[in-house]
Amino acid sequence: MPQSNYQCQLYPCVPSHVLSFIYSAHSLTSKPTVTGIPHDMLNDQFGMVGLLVFLRAIETDPAIVSLALGHDLTQLGLNLNAPEKNLHQNFGGPWADVPCRPQDIDFTIPLEYQTNSAVAEKLTPIKLNRYSDDLLFYFFYNFGGEVFQLAAAAELYNRDWRYHKEDRIWLTRAPGMIPVEKSTAYERGTYYVFDPSHWRKVIISLN
Repeated sequence: MPQSNYQCQLYPCVPSHVLSFIYSAHSLTSKPTVTGIPHDMLNDQFGMVGLLVFLRAIETDPAIVSLALGHDLTQLGLNLNAPEKNLHQNFGGPWADVPCRPQDIDFTIPLEYQTNSAVAEKLTPIKLNRYSDDLLFYFFYNFGGEVFQLAAAAELYNRDWRYHKEDRIWLTRAPGMIPVEKSTAYERGTYYVFDPSHWRKVIISLN
């Protein structure tokens, strides 16, 4: 493989002229000598000498490449060839699996769609205590991270439903069933558990 191609694959974020300089200096002797530089430059980890130390260390430990050279943006799901260059507007971040949701992006909304100020005080307030458990579970599982999920969880709690954090299920005591064993830390008995996969309540015995 040509040296230039090898360099580009190892260090995609470093300009080619910098790589050429570094490799030329490195290949002159096994222990190149650098003269005529400020004394504090040798202790500067963010200067050219610090970069050279990192590049040499990468050859033996490729895992640290991101510490000095960063990440290739094309590997993070960014389309750098897109005609619209404002990629930050819908980029959810390097750890996001999907782009930003439409409600998280700033848009210019036409005036005819801005009706909130006219109808906000005229709408009947939503009272979740009037709705069935089924609708509350729909809010909880379909509005993750939104106000509806928190409000539905609060109403389910008021109806004696409890969310099991480890098993990630909603459960409540079966009507007329007394716990077989009960303490301050746990209880054992028969419960109704909501199964979101089949969207139904099932009765099971839990320890």
